[in-house]
Parts: sequence; C-alpha cells; structure tokens
Amino acid sequence: MRKLLLTIPAAILLAAPAMSEEKITLTEKQQAMLDKRLEGRTAGEPKSCISSNDQRNMTVISDDLLLFSSSRNAKTIYVNKPYGGCRNADRNILVYRRSTAALCRGDIIQLVDNASGMTVGSCAFGEFVPYTKDAE
Repeated sequence: MRKLLLTIPAAILLAAPAMSEEKITLTEKQQAMLDKRLEGRTAGEPKSCISSNDQRNMTVISDDLLLFSSSRNAKTIYVNKPYGGCRNADRNILVYRRSTAALCRGDIIQLVDNASGMTVGSCAFGEFVPYTKDAE
C-alpha cells in the first residue's frame, strides 16, 4: 500500500507537462483580447519562473490562460497555462504568494469569491512562455 501511495504523486507529476499541451478553446472576445496583447510579439522558450518585477500586471484571458508583465506596455509578456486549467478564474479574485525572488511553475493560485471572500478553489501555474516585441 505504501508503495502505491508513493507512485501516484510521481505519475501525476509526469503527466503534468502533457496537460499543458492541451488545446485551449477561447471565445471570440477572449481571442481578440489575446491577439491584441500579443500583437507584434514572438514566442520564446518557456521558463519555469518569472521575476517579481514581471508579476506586477496579471490579466485573466480565460480559465486556461493568464498573462503577466511588468506593465501594460512591457517589452515581454508571459503567457501561463495553469495545469488542468483554473476553473472560474475570470469570475473570482486570484490570490498567489508574490515572493521577492520569483513566481514559478507549480506555485499554487487560490481562487477567492468576489462577494463572500471565501476560498472557492485552487490551481497551479504552468510554465511561463515569454512573448517579446519584435524589433522595429
């Protein structure tokens, strides 16, 4: 029994990267918002962590897509796909621990109801894909 309990978490961790490759379906409005924010940018290699400076501005595009940047006009915007999605992320307040060092893949996001202030769920950040402005 003990062996079984140890192998289950390992199986979940091994499956986690596969979950981030799932196809994300966006509404027309969500797709337009994403296209506008990423216009003129090129995707780079995924990062495990982003600095505290790059966490200053978070935008929820959908339950499956979050954007981070240092400001609205930042040179680099990071796209994050929480593992398995983050159900109702667009309808709740997202709370996560902002450390002085970094925000990393696997860090937990708590969903807090706007009206009651109660925690209504949680999810975990995936990798952070940088989208950098193309040279003009």
